[in-house]
Amino acid sequence: MLRNSASSPAQCSGKTQKWVKPSNSGDTLKLMIPSYLRKIISGQNNYLGMVTSHKMTETEMGYRGSKSEFIIQNPQPKYINSVKEQRVDGGYCKKPMQLRCTLMGFERNYQIKNPSKQLRKQYYSTLSKTSVNNELNPWFITGFADAEGCFSFAIKPDARSKLKWRVSPLFVIKLHIKDFAILELIKNTLMVGKIRKNGVNSVQYVVESIKELQVIIDHFNKYPLVTAKVSDYLIFKQCFEIIKQREHLTEKGLLNLIGLKSSLNWGLSDSLKEAFPNVALVNRPEYKFNFIPDPFWVAGFTSGDGSFHLNIKNSLTNISYRVSLRFSINLNIRDAEVLEGLLNYFNTLNLPSTEVKIKLNQESKYVYKSNNTVSLAITKISELNELIIPFFEIYSVQGLKSLDFSDFKKVARMIVAKEHLTVEGLNRILEIKLNMNKHREW
Repeated sequence: MLRNSASSPAQCSGKTQKWVKPSNSGDTLKLMIPSYLRKIISGQNNYLGMVTSHKMTETEMGYRGSKSEFIIQNPQPKYINSVKEQRVDGGYCKKPMQLRCTLMGFERNYQIKNPSKQLRKQYYSTLSKTSVNNELNPWFITGFADAEGCFSFAIKPDARSKLKWRVSPLFVIKLHIKDFAILELIKNTLMVGKIRKNGVNSVQYVVESIKELQVIIDHFNKYPLVTAKVSDYLIFKQCFEIIKQREHLTEKGLLNLIGLKSSLNWGLSDSLKEAFPNVALVNRPEYKFNFIPDPFWVAGFTSGDGSFHLNIKNSLTNISYRVSLRFSINLNIRDAEVLEGLLNYFNTLNLPSTEVKIKLNQESKYVYKSNNTVSLAITKISELNELIIPFFEIYSVQGLKSLDFSDFKKVARMIVAKEHLTVEGLNRILEIKLNMNKHREW
């Protein structure tokens, strides 16, 4: 809610004409919102006048403006952030000029033609408590890169180059635009790279300069990748060193890069194969899974490749419905050992948040292989409630998937309380399902 004084405006004198001092001038305007509300824009088109933009402390304002604050209400300590505001100031008018205030804190795209329409919409933050300081745990970044990152370098014709070829190394994370906030957190944590629009509904985090790529190399040297993607990284690192030493400007160095590229990601394009038919190909580094290094790696990897799924179907024994939950991760068959390792990792946990210590049933099957894919699936409600949910309550997933986890947890609690067996409870679960995963608005 907005709070200001209720007294009527006071008449004041300017240099030549009378003007109106707004009743809230010099007071603090406070906008109290839940911590999960993402966009709040207030204001309207008013009497035309000169608009000045102020960013100042309360003691500096006098009668020229007011300071606005966000007070975030949640169980955590309150965080107060001053926001910049715009207001109409000065000029002559027979009628009192109206205050225009546009709150711009926490909002990237605030220049909307009809701001008042935004008040009818709700937007939810997809940043979990582990990112409260706008930074991520470094192991989270590695886990997320294992799921969504890409190490590559482009080799394209360039008539201006001495060798007629241009080499561009890249580290990229490409996501749906709904998870833009994750890329912002990664960028804020690593303090390098840029975020660019890529197509209609996707954005990508890109690091491409040699200086900034060194930060990426240093990160993954200290917090190494776990999946088979580490082989791509090792090739990329060799390429980076060649480029860093400017050896790619020689014919020998360029041929070495092309040989390395043949084993990176999808290999050489047809045009490169045609241009360099006799290049010596390089074998891909052999991959061997070691271990799961850190719980935040699991959180990051799950934020990319994990799934919290709710299923409702007709019961085979009666006219009611059967409600089930599934936590799953699906990977390429080459990463089967990663899922086996993750299964073993969950069995070694000692979670401080719960007195119940549970291990996954070793006689049950959790990892399934099919053609070129492998899946980890945990569906037993006791294992979900006493192991998986407590784990991700401590080591949070990020992005829109955090909202899926919140709904997943809510339904799990309802199943334990047997609320899913009532008409009212089932209707609530149906409503939750209709707004989860791909059905969720953003």
